[in-house]
Amino acid sequence: MARSNFNVQLERVRSEILSMATRVEEDLLKAIQSLRDRDEALAAWVKADDRTVNAMQERVQYLAAILMATQQPVAQDLRELVSAIRLADNLERMGDYAVHLAKTAIKMKDSSWPRQFEMLGEMAEIGSSMVRAMIDAYMRKDVDAAAACAGMDARVDELHHRLMALTMDGLKSDSAQADEAIKLIRTSGFLERFADHVTNSCELVEYMVSGTHAEMNE
Repeated sequence: MARSNFNVQLERVRSEILSMATRVEEDLLKAIQSLRDRDEALAAWVKADDRTVNAMQERVQYLAAILMATQQPVAQDLRELVSAIRLADNLERMGDYAVHLAKTAIKMKDSSWPRQFEMLGEMAEIGSSMVRAMIDAYMRKDVDAAAACAGMDARVDELHHRLMALTMDGLKSDSAQADEAIKLIRTSGFLERFADHVTNSCELVEYMVSGTHAEMNE
């Protein structure tokens, strides 16, 4: 009976993690849409939704802590609960980066940097795909799928460096746009770190399954 109840509660933790990941992905996609469409209202929605993501993080932490304190899980069960707490932390940070993108959409609603906006959009779309692939690997405890997901981070890094170079080149002919250029580069950095947090979450899959810590993108 005790084990049956533990499994029910553990499944609840998994469900909360899945819901949180889905919400973060949705916020990221809405944030990039707000940038592309100059949609200030949608950007404001993403900013406001950060409270929901934070509440979801707290719920995962509470549920996992209660299970660890009352059920005394061992081995893989304990690793899964620890991983759930750490994954919720990563997802909360990813949500923060989606909010930063929404803030850029508001601040740059009258700006025109078509190539950079296109690159930011591609970075966000890759980040979205990574979140979906990561949470699928997490739910299935598939280390190979997690490693494949982490490998997508290289493309985000490449786009980040290209955007920085392109923007700096543009400043050589028009230094008056320095403030906007800084905003673009910072936003690109936020998306690069978003992908890094997905990669860190992929590494939790290996820890959860095998108990080993390994960097998937060395």
